[in-house]
Amino acid sequence: MMFENVVFLAKFLEACNNVFVKGVVLAIAMDTFLGCLRAAKFHKWNSSVGIDGGIRKAGMLVSVFFLVLVDMLLHFNALGLCGSEMQGVLARAGITNLGVAEFFCIVYVMYEATSIIKNMLLCDLPVPAGLKDKLAHWLAEMTEETKVDVVAVVEGEKKK
Repeated sequence: MMFENVVFLAKFLEACNNVFVKGVVLAIAMDTFLGCLRAAKFHKWNSSVGIDGGIRKAGMLVSVFFLVLVDMLLHFNALGLCGSEMQGVLARAGITNLGVAEFFCIVYVMYEATSIIKNMLLCDLPVPAGLKDKLAHWLAEMTEETKVDVVAVVEGEKKK
């Protein structure tokens, strides 16, 4: 029984050791770091926002690990739906499985990337000027994540 548990744990850890899971962990860490920088810059530490964000990020990680287990049990691989040429390209990039967990990892990374971009703009990190304006307007149209008007902040920096 003990040996079976060790084998299962080894397979689980191997399944978690892919570019998608690592991408989610990296995106969460980056967003948390930039969110702390943003709070420090504006001198606005909001514990309820921080707790909500922490719970959301923990939920993302728990769901990813749960979905890795689901993929292990169901052996679902959407790469079978792709052509052999696409499978070869992805295999060279180290992607040999595309299950439910990987799909949600992509969604979570996109979600975190939006927050990372917003935090970068609000922290006034170096972003090319033309791109900065486009990103600020895109964020203003596409998100209501915070009550901060990103466009006003970015345009206010231009006036300085």
